[in-house]
Amino acid sequence: MKVPLPVRSKSFKKSRGASCSLPLLLLIGAVQFLVIGKPFPSLLMDSSRRRAFFNLAEEEFIPEPQVSCDFNDTRSDYCEMAGAIRIRGSTSEVFVMTPRRGTTAGDVVGDNATWIAANATSWKMQPYTRKGEARIMNGITAVTVRLADADEAPACEVMHDVPAVVYSNGGYCGNYYHDFNDNIIPLFITTRHLGGEVQLLVKQKQAWWFGKYGEIVDGLTRHEALDLDGDARVHCYRRAFVGLRSHKDLSIDPRRAPNNVSMVDFKRFLMWRYALPREHAIRTDDEVVGGRRPRLLIITRRSRRRFMNLEEIVAAAEELGFEVTASDLMSPPKKQGGEAAVVGDGGQARMADASATVNAFDVMLAVHGSGLTNLVFLPMNAVVIQVVPLGRMEGLAMDEYGVPPRDMNMRYIQYNITAEESTLSELYPRGHPVFLDPGPIHKQSWSLVKDIYLGKQDVRLDMARFRPVLQKALDLLR
Repeated sequence: MKVPLPVRSKSFKKSRGASCSLPLLLLIGAVQFLVIGKPFPSLLMDSSRRRAFFNLAEEEFIPEPQVSCDFNDTRSDYCEMAGAIRIRGSTSEVFVMTPRRGTTAGDVVGDNATWIAANATSWKMQPYTRKGEARIMNGITAVTVRLADADEAPACEVMHDVPAVVYSNGGYCGNYYHDFNDNIIPLFITTRHLGGEVQLLVKQKQAWWFGKYGEIVDGLTRHEALDLDGDARVHCYRRAFVGLRSHKDLSIDPRRAPNNVSMVDFKRFLMWRYALPREHAIRTDDEVVGGRRPRLLIITRRSRRRFMNLEEIVAAAEELGFEVTASDLMSPPKKQGGEAAVVGDGGQARMADASATVNAFDVMLAVHGSGLTNLVFLPMNAVVIQVVPLGRMEGLAMDEYGVPPRDMNMRYIQYNITAEESTLSELYPRGHPVFLDPGPIHKQSWSLVKDIYLGKQDVRLDMARFRPVLQKALDLLR
């Protein structure tokens, strides 16, 4: 069978032509002489034909595949494979080449493939990290992993010398919290140990997303991310990952991560990518502070879950000794000199501006919501204060924004509001189930929970209750 000659990816850094492999040439020439009676024909080829010969030989050599999968994790399915891997984006197929016919999942995956039949020769994966959410996973394009011999798989068209990571850029893409939780942190876990020598093969790729988070992506890979849906070529790799590793909300379990990377490592990675100057927050009892006051950032919201008595909160904080700034962090940044806002940057300049703003503060205060995601840019030892609205949201708030600060060597305070502090008291009578028993509302549907507790609610903090929280934050900076 004549196989089309594959081309080398530009990521291939060094030539691997036959001219530097004389012992190998002599061995092949001797075998050819014994088999076909011609003395060293490959040595008589010109340089271009020799390169073609060895490229073809390399593609046709099929090693025993090595496949390791984890389908038991509640957040994502994940497979790591090595050998001869061919990926065709137009059909969403990953071919794991085998040296013989009849190889099955039981032969290569082993006991980890608990939901794959041992005699299966293919399985489907949705490479997105919200595995348990059927509503959102229904929109994620599945990738089929196939075990195939040389006659069953398409021929290589582009050969790469770096590993591939296949994942989806769909789902909740565009929500600030989910951008970090579902894509960025899982990408960091999955690729950081590869030192930039990895290529992202992206299903449902959003070009604007790669513009907005370009600093982060460029820190994880030196190679251009491929739009796997728009590339009909067959790309070939020696190692590939399908799916992303994901451990918990906005955080990392270093015991399960390659090289034991942690959220502290992730924070330092962000500091490097955005050139953030402050690794540690202020120490208020440190004489070298030179009289500078601790700085408090209050994240405001444009729609619901707003602070209705913001001026009171600012006044109380300043009275305690804070230097206070209130910002939504979402407004486009200004050019130097306060000129017109930057446009057409895909959000990249806005990210640089927001990260620098947050890093300058010691304490961050916000109502539960995606704005709290900015805590990843705070210096270590900073304090995060989360105000939790009504609606039995305490557990969710702790998982999403309470655990991550502690994993990043920061301090955390959670303030749960009362019915009197919620504007829902202006919409419903106090005997309404919205106040008395949110449980049935949660059981009925998450959409209803979002509509009532996240979509209709603002907060008016009781300063007699909240002032001690600000004092506690101040004390934690000592």
